[in-house]
Amino acid sequence: MFTIQYLTVNGSSQMQEVDSHSRGRLLVCLVKFERPILAVYENSTVITKTMQSKLRTWRGDMTRYAREFMIHR
Repeated sequence: MFTIQYLTVNGSSQMQEVDSHSRGRLLVCLVKFERPILAVYENSTVITKTMQSKLRTWRGDMTRYAREFMIHR
């Protein structure tokens, strides 16, 4: 189970669960995400840097928010 932490329109932080056990499916979800991404968790472990690294290898289109998340260090 994965969780994406993101910013809402009013600037607060929210969490969205991704019901999958596959990091590949999580990656697809991230490249299509339509809100600013703050962090990514696998169960309770932070995997933000890992997913940012995987986004850098993505060869297809991605949203502006995925691109900003990918380059944020």
